[in-house]
Amino acid sequence: SQCVSAPVMDDSSDDSMDDADDSMDDSDDSDDSVDMTLGGEGILDDVEIDSASDDEVEEGEDDVEIAEVTVEAVDGDIEISRMDIAIDGGATDGWDVLDEVSLWIDGDKVAEMDASDEDEWKSDDVTLRFSGLDIFVEEDEEVEITIAANINGSIDVADRGDYDVSVDSIRYFDADGVAETDSTTPDLGVDVTFTIV
Repeated sequence: SQCVSAPVMDDSSDDSMDDADDSMDDSDDSDDSVDMTLGGEGILDDVEIDSASDDEVEEGEDDVEIAEVTVEAVDGDIEISRMDIAIDGGATDGWDVLDEVSLWIDGDKVAEMDASDEDEWKSDDVTLRFSGLDIFVEEDEEVEITIAANINGSIDVADRGDYDVSVDSIRYFDADGVAETDSTTPDLGVDVTFTIV
């Protein structure tokens, strides 16, 4: 798989920011790179989410894989600028269990969020919005994005157990800067599970 990704960034999305503002920011961020690198009127054609190879994680572990997402574009290249990732489970909120959630491509961390900060979670309390991404997917090439997490070192017994992970939507641009927010391609919204032991 081939892709170009941005350096690691702190993604601090603000729940008070509406989609119009977010859309404008994404468009501004992507215009320069779209003109330089993308070709065709690409669309997101396929999304597959799978459990990580080891779906049991221990408290205190860092950068443990909790899900793997494979994306593919057709009819041209696309730039993924935003992903909404939901993590749900346990007896309390995610910020009490997770210290960081990050995205990796080919062994490189391309984005991270401070998951211990309640303000990073959207109003549903289970979704982290990674915006300002710069993930390029070439036409007919599969790109695998690994979702990883740092697990809090002290977790109550009630918060151990199963957690569901899903990618609920992906926002992307084609070479003309046309934006699409996709929440219907198969496997978007589909849960995979990891277990904190």
